[in-house]
Amino acid sequence: MKMRVAHLALVLGLSGVVAVGCGSDDDSTTPPRGGAGGVAGSAGKAGSAGKGGSSGNAGSGNESGSSGEGGAAAGAGSEQGGAAGDNTGENAGSAGEGGSAGESHVYTEQQIERGKVLVRSVALCGGCHTQAATSTDPAGPELGGNPKFKNSMLPAPNLTDDPTGIGDWSDQQVINAFRNGIDDEGRQLDSIMPYWLFHNMSDPDALAIVAFLRSLPHASLAVGEANPSATAVLPLSPTVLPDTTLASSSADYAAAVQGKYLLSGVAQCVKCHSPSSNGLPVADFFSGVPPANNTAIFASNLTPDDTGLLAWTADDVATALKTGVNKSGRTLCGSMPSGVKGYGNMSDTDAHAIGVYLTTIPPVSKPSTAPGLEPACPTP
Repeated sequence: MKMRVAHLALVLGLSGVVAVGCGSDDDSTTPPRGGAGGVAGSAGKAGSAGKGGSSGNAGSGNESGSSGEGGAAAGAGSEQGGAAGDNTGENAGSAGEGGSAGESHVYTEQQIERGKVLVRSVALCGGCHTQAATSTDPAGPELGGNPKFKNSMLPAPNLTDDPTGIGDWSDQQVINAFRNGIDDEGRQLDSIMPYWLFHNMSDPDALAIVAFLRSLPHASLAVGEANPSATAVLPLSPTVLPDTTLASSSADYAAAVQGKYLLSGVAQCVKCHSPSSNGLPVADFFSGVPPANNTAIFASNLTPDDTGLLAWTADDVATALKTGVNKSGRTLCGSMPSGVKGYGNMSDTDAHAIGVYLTTIPPVSKPSTAPGLEPACPTP
């Protein structure tokens, strides 16, 4: 019987959840495996047919490049199955014989490395899916599952390529879970797993995450089932988030666009730093959330207003993300996963892009969330 793995909660950045370490950087792991009919090198490219096959329609951003329409392109470049997406790109996965999901896909080192950075230092999956150390027990294996992650009664399942994890899932099933909230058996996942945000993740980044998950050492740990009554929520549309005010001719425009992509499809700043309803951001995005329940720590205003980041540069933002120290030399604390708690190993390019975006969006005035109001982080 196929082991059930549900509630695929590739999530950190949850309000009140403090990031935890994601294990070592040792990547001497089991060989990558698997393939799911391929994920297009980029959304919108038509699946290329092999010899004697028709190309079919392009996989959408949500369907991630199945082999033409319905995965039925005949005769791939290998003369066995339809090639998915742009077969020249490093992220194009080839379909197995007859266009079905196969186990022949080989991930590149670049994909695995990109996935490692995204999982460990941008999406921060380990905050939920790795069991933290306690005074009596050591930390669990990286992404090996967490029976009851912080502030939740739901399990965060095993994401390693073990039969108790995603070992029996195709690549496409894994991607469908974290981008669309549907597991391998067609069950709806709880929105605490932010598929409503990851829905906007690009095909190359989605496949890179799968490549890294497949490369991890196997952990044999079944941690439980998902909430059977979960209700689907609509994806967050990037169009509701503010655009950069930079002109398209600006030298920093491309970085700002990349920053918006990261904050609308991978990192979860918008969830904590925006007013919300039922746990989902709804308005005044990135303007911060005032302290609640007599707490002093809060999600500050990240817009370039004088009550927010007006005096900050893109490099100031990148430094705060990667070191956990803000422009004033104050250590960031609370559930902000900066520095060693998460974002410390984000690439310089991605951190800079986020900084460019946040410092060039329209300002929102919210005095109650001014960064300077937050007290110094307590000394451990």
